[in-house]
Amino acid sequence: MAKISIIVPIYNAEKYLEQCLESIRKQTLKDIEIICVDDGSTDLSPQIMDKFKAEDNRFVVIHKPNGGNGHSMNAGLAVATGDYIGCVEADDFIESNMFEKLYMYSNEGTVDIVKSNFWNCYEKEDGTIEKIINQERSNMPDVVEPFTIKEYPQILWGHPSIWSAIYKRELIDENSLWRAYNRRINEWRMGSRCQNR
Repeated sequence: MAKISIIVPIYNAEKYLEQCLESIRKQTLKDIEIICVDDGSTDLSPQIMDKFKAEDNRFVVIHKPNGGNGHSMNAGLAVATGDYIGCVEADDFIESNMFEKLYMYSNEGTVDIVKSNFWNCYEKEDGTIEKIINQERSNMPDVVEPFTIKEYPQILWGHPSIWSAIYKRELIDENSLWRAYNRRINEWRMGSRCQNR
């Protein structure tokens, strides 16, 4: 069993996918599994994820017909073995120590959700990347000890950015989180169910 299962829902993301998967493969936390869910891609995304699987046994690849992002998350959850669940979008890349730092704040696996801020990255005309820190959470308290949402409700303010956190697997299973996504708009409905915990 891995400490963290990282689910990557993928649909026609060949332009960014190698950078994304390489940033996950290079994580300083090595006890991870990386679950790539091909959502019926018609570009080279399936071949890219299969290549990563052939090179690194921490990769798990699922090929399925197109069903949307929520359906892909559920397919990944069905095979995930980690104590925590994280996700990375296929057009994103992450810092090499992201999951190690998040897990470090899990208080040895006793915290339900560990959340971080994130960068907004913009590609300039010359191909360089400009990174701007998300300002919606600039008022977050600098707290490294576990706390409840009642103590700091501002953690729910702004962009939900579910991909900037890890979630205890038990929390997801016990509350049927993510599995109850809205098929019509194909999005996850996690935040509202966690607010009262």
